[in-house]
Amino acid sequence: MKRILLSLCLLFPLAFATLSAGAAPMLEKSRTAVLITDPQNDFLREDGKLYPLLAGNLKALGTIGNIEKLMKTAKTAGIVLAVDPLVYTSLDGNWSHAGALQRQLLDMKALHRTSLADPKGFEGSGADFYGPYKRYIDDGKTLVVAPHKMYGPESNDLIYQLRSRGIDTVVLGGMVANLCVDSHMRALMENGFKVYVVKDAVAAPGDDAYKAALVNYGMIANGVWTTEEAVKALVKR
Repeated sequence: MKRILLSLCLLFPLAFATLSAGAAPMLEKSRTAVLITDPQNDFLREDGKLYPLLAGNLKALGTIGNIEKLMKTAKTAGIVLAVDPLVYTSLDGNWSHAGALQRQLLDMKALHRTSLADPKGFEGSGADFYGPYKRYIDDGKTLVVAPHKMYGPESNDLIYQLRSRGIDTVVLGGMVANLCVDSHMRALMENGFKVYVVKDAVAAPGDDAYKAALVNYGMIANGVWTTEEAVKALVKR
């Protein structure tokens, strides 16, 4: 009996996270941002160093196209589009307390550029933004915050930048579902933001990692939406 109850408790959040969000709430556009974490070549381009880990999930969910839909909707609806990249530089390789995955990324020079102050070698690199997204990101209106170094925004200026614009609601997607997206969701919730995670505008290294992320989204976020539901909420008047 205890095993049955435990199984039900574990399955409920996942089932909840996979349900439709229902009627989209009324979002106050001036206080809402679409936030995309790590929309970079090493994750999204087929020759990216991390793409093979995500390829199955990216294709199954239609992630790349769905992220673009969120970006385009933010622009047409007059909503702030924010981008929070993960970038490592040559100086970061000397860290003595890097976590296991961080150490691997540093050693393989994923998401790497020589220096944030040096543009050489950045254009088209693994750390650069995915090409099809650049027209939305490089328009001079998108909020591109300082790179984060771990998984969440605790090491950069994202929360300050959002708060300084009066934003208290975030529609969240990006890479990677069970790492940076999950960590951003948690940090934003802890800091009093409303967070709606777009479950098909993310991707994870395999189905198990994706399902684990969905469980957390369903238990922590204010809502878990499809891209279609998110678009409806963003354009709703």
